[in-house]
Amino acid sequence: MLLQVILEGLGLGALLFLVCAVGIRKGAVGMVHLYSPAVQRRCVKLGLTTREKIKQNALIFKAVCVPGYIAYVLVCVYGINGARSFAAGFWQLLVILSVMNLMDRFLIDGYWVGHTNAWTIP
Repeated sequence: MLLQVILEGLGLGALLFLVCAVGIRKGAVGMVHLYSPAVQRRCVKLGLTTREKIKQNALIFKAVCVPGYIAYVLVCVYGINGARSFAAGFWQLLVILSVMNLMDRFLIDGYWVGHTNAWTIP
């Protein structure tokens, strides 16, 4: 069961990776809503995007991706794995989200953002 839950966490991490890849397909400015307000202001000042476009992308991200992640985890834990108690659901949610967060930290933030130019804003 633990291996299955870890694999489901890897699946959620892959989903996050896919969302990021789609978000920056036309350049890192497409996901500038994840950057600090100072970077967002600089992008608007340089004419790379508009404040409205940043707000629209942030809203789409919050409306589609966050519920998608939650639905994925709940389907895995309660639908596929059949958790029926709080403790069973809790440890599975914890493992799945922890694996996804580790992938985010080390693969996406640590390597992809930190060591490639894919996320560089001119």
